[in-house]
Amino acid sequence: MTQTRDNTEWLQHLRASGPQQDQAIQDLSAWLQQKLFFYLRQRNDLSHLHGDELRAMSHDFAQESVIIILQKLDQFQGRSRFTTWAARIAVHQALAELRRARWRDLSLQQITRDGAFEPDFLHKALTPTPEQSAIQQEAMAAVMDVMTNELSEKQRQALYARMVWNTPTAVLAEEMGVSHNTLYKLIHDARKRLRKGLLARGLSPEDLLASFD
Repeated sequence: MTQTRDNTEWLQHLRASGPQQDQAIQDLSAWLQQKLFFYLRQRNDLSHLHGDELRAMSHDFAQESVIIILQKLDQFQGRSRFTTWAARIAVHQALAELRRARWRDLSLQQITRDGAFEPDFLHKALTPTPEQSAIQQEAMAAVMDVMTNELSEKQRQALYARMVWNTPTAVLAEEMGVSHNTLYKLIHDARKRLRKGLLARGLSPEDLLASFD
């Protein structure tokens, strides 16, 4: 049924009410579920899942995607087939859900665990010379000192999770039980305190990054 509708018919049927809309939603959901199943089956990180598990996942993603698509119908500009446009939204939604699911496997305690402070840029740095290594250790010690002594617990958790783990804000807000606006302010204030603390110790964030170039 999906192939017999053109773009105009898709929009008309999905905006209708009653049986016509119900049928269009059912057809779209079934089509997206099939497309998502083939997409998920090709992902290496899901190779451990059986077919039934992938079908169930595809069904859930398709249902969620249809809701989003219905809300975005006015954004469809007709530059491609409606089903192609809908499939892109569904894949994007599936990727977002997979990322959230991955992060939900980590508790906030794991995300903000004690230990070495290793932001992403450290992993990209070349092997330092003994002199560079000493500078880097001194710089990171200053960062940890500021974070431990001058940031609140929530500020430390939020900043650590974002800088070290690159935790998605949606997941972090849920883990911390705060709104997105509250999380944004926590991170903003934490960065300001961190910068102020580093400057008081004679080290700017720019100097910190430069020591790892």
